[in-house]
Parts: sequence; C-alpha cells; structure tokens
Amino acid sequence: MEYFTCLMDLAVHRGRLVPLFRRMVPPVTHLIYDDDLLVFIQPSTDGLQTLAAIMEDLKSFSGLQMNRDKSRVYFSSLCPRKEERADVLGIARSDLPVRYLGVPLTVNYARDQDCHSLVEYVQRRVEGWQATGLSFGGRIELVRSVISTVAHFLLQSILLLVATIRRVEQLCADFIWRGDMHAIFWDQLCRPKKEGGVGLRPLLEIGKASALKLAWRFISGESLWADWMHSRYMKQGSFWTCSTDNNHSVTFKTVLRHRGVLKSAIRRIMKDGSGTDLWRDPWIDRHSLLDIKGAPTHQEDRRGLMCSRIIRDGEWRPDSYRFTEELGGSIMSTIIDPTLPADRWIWEPTGASLGTGEFQFRSCYNLIRHSFP
Repeated sequence: MEYFTCLMDLAVHRGRLVPLFRRMVPPVTHLIYDDDLLVFIQPSTDGLQTLAAIMEDLKSFSGLQMNRDKSRVYFSSLCPRKEERADVLGIARSDLPVRYLGVPLTVNYARDQDCHSLVEYVQRRVEGWQATGLSFGGRIELVRSVISTVAHFLLQSILLLVATIRRVEQLCADFIWRGDMHAIFWDQLCRPKKEGGVGLRPLLEIGKASALKLAWRFISGESLWADWMHSRYMKQGSFWTCSTDNNHSVTFKTVLRHRGVLKSAIRRIMKDGSGTDLWRDPWIDRHSLLDIKGAPTHQEDRRGLMCSRIIRDGEWRPDSYRFTEELGGSIMSTIIDPTLPADRWIWEPTGASLGTGEFQFRSCYNLIRHSFP
C-alpha cells in the first residue's frame, strides 16, 4: 500500500486531487488499516476520475483490487449529483453515518440506535451461554473476557450513552446471577478483589479512563490523530487554558474536560525549554506559573514566552525573574536532559511507583476509579 500512498501524494502535489480537509496540517487524503482503505477527497469529477485511475494503477502494479461489492462512497448533504459522481468510481453510494469495524463514525454523541448493535451482540452472547451450566467463577470470567472486551473497544472509539452502559451491565449482572435476585450489587462486583469484589471494571470508569488516554495522546503528539487535532483546534493559544467552544467536536470537548486529572498524571522533562510555555504549561510540580501564588504577575511577561528564557547552557537560570525562594527551588528540581530530541511529557501519576514514563492504561484506570474503603 506504500505505492498507493505515493500515487495519492503525487496526485495532490500536481493538483489533480484536493484533500477533503485541505486546511489541516498534515492534510489527510487516506487512512490504511490492514487491507481496508478510507479515502477523503473533494468530490470533483476530475478528482474522482484521478482516484479511479490510481486504483487501476495499484491493481496493475500489485494485484490488489478494490472489492466493489463491499466498497461504498459517501458525500456530504450539500454535494450535488451524487449518483453521477458515484458512477465515476463504479461503486454504490451510501449515506452517513457509517460503521467501520463495528464502530459508528460520528462527530456527535452516540445515539441510541448507534449503540443498539452492541446491546444486541451482548444479549446474543448471554443467551448462548445460559445453557452451558457454567459455575459462578466461569460466568465471571466470560463477562470479563468477552463483554468487557467488546465494550472496551467501543469506549475507546466513541462515547456511549450512560443508558447503553447501564443496559450492558444489567445484562452482565443478570447472566452472572442467572436472572435470580442479585446477591451482590453490580458496583460491589466491580471492586478489586482486595476490596471485596471480583475485579470487574465498571464500563463508565473505563470510558473515563479511555477519555484520559485520548487527552494523553493529544499532549504527547505521538500520532496522526494528535497532529490533526492540534492543527484543527490549537492553531493559537494553549491547550491548558483554552475554553470550550461550540465549534469543538464532542471528542475534543471530552479531552478538555479531563485536563485537571491529566495534570496529576504527567511531568515535564526539558531539553532546552523551547517547546514549553513558561506561563501556561503545568511544568512546575504539575502546576503552571499562572496557578502558583507568588509568581511574577507582569502581563508583558506572559505573551509567548518559553522556558528557554530561564535556561542557559543546560542549567536553570531563574534569576531574571523575582521568584520566591520556594518557587525557585521547585523550578530547579525540574529535570533538564539535553540529550532529548525535544521537551516532552512523561506519564507519571501522582502516588504511583516510578515507571518508564510511557503511558499505561492500568495506571490511567486506577487514577480514574473510585477507591472503596
């Protein structure tokens, strides 16, 4: 598929294809997952003809051929002559939203009908297990390994309705107790074993941990998704201080809501401070200068200044600001590592044992979940 990518990039460079989101950096024309291909272009007749030619070129070069029976083309509601344009590609037209790998692709909160297939799937599995004569422990393990896995996958992709989560958990609980009166509440079953439960995870808390994972991916910038979201929503200003806007997607609004928790899970390591906002990034013991009492308050000092202003020759030099002794000590304790390629965030939740600095979903979940006495 690298050949396909080269053909697409060349067509964009020559102006024969226009990316659907042409103002985004980087512009996204296609995504490849295994043998599946998603293409995003402006639906001009010339562009569609170019795409059709690229698919034929790919077939001749590699033998890979588009399955026209399984392929679909989607247009925005304002696009004219949809059927005519679909005929250029020779594939059927369909309407949004679309499901991909079982997940509804939507920019809004998932609707009840979007989640209905998940509930039906869980219900079918539960009904199939009812006659197996499993022990209580066996039923617990099935709930853990199958239902939670499916729901976990969806929760990391879309935001489920609370009603859907409750319905899935009700099916799980009924299966565990075989429809009889529940001897133990579901919330208690979901406690860790050392706290009197059986170690299941509540889906609502998994959803919150998944949202926190997205927030981490956004600030760490280690994916195409993060680059795209930064380009769309962070053209100027700071992630840590920006307000929610009506133009923000549901996903980005969710990321913003988890900033407070995220601060307690990250730490900043400097290369030279050129990538760290002096005033707004939480680089001092998980706080920003704006949040710390006793920090200088000159407004002119806040405009686009980076931490490189107080780093010289690989060492902290905060003497140019009138920091308090305590604040100066906190600044001096922030690690500078000149061998890094750039300033970076590391994953280090408050109170957790020191790890590698890489994200771990387990520690993310433990940060979110409610601890029972």
